Amino acid sequence: MAGASANAKRFVLLLWVLVAFFYFYLSYDYIRVTSNDRQFDDYLHYVVQLAGIDHRPPKEIRTLLLVKAEELGLPVQGEEIAVLGGGESLNVTVGYDVDIDIPVIQRQVYTKHFDHKVHYQQR
Repeated sequence: MAGASANAKRFVLLLWVLVAFFYFYLSYDYIRVTSNDRQFDDYLHYVVQLAGIDHRPPKEIRTLLLVKAEELGLPVQGEEIAVLGGGESLNVTVGYDVDIDIPVIQRQVYTKHFDHKVHYQQR
């Protein structure tokens, strides 16, 4: 009888360890994605300010943003970047979704949507 109780306690402990691992992995994935998005947003503001001053073409702005998104591991596609106007009337909008996965089996559990709208601001 004592052996069955010890096995039950080990099973419950193992179950709690798995739940904790699952929770911390999801939290880590969410924090990582949010941190990368924050870096992308900072870069987006930087690019819009430089492109507005230098009157850069939309294709170049889109390319710079796609390279940075790839560097950060963000699933941004070219059609998700809208570049409107130019120079002092430059507006850039970026919207994309990131999937938060279940560890080990890599199943989507949650989709986080990010939306950025940045316009040139004269300093």
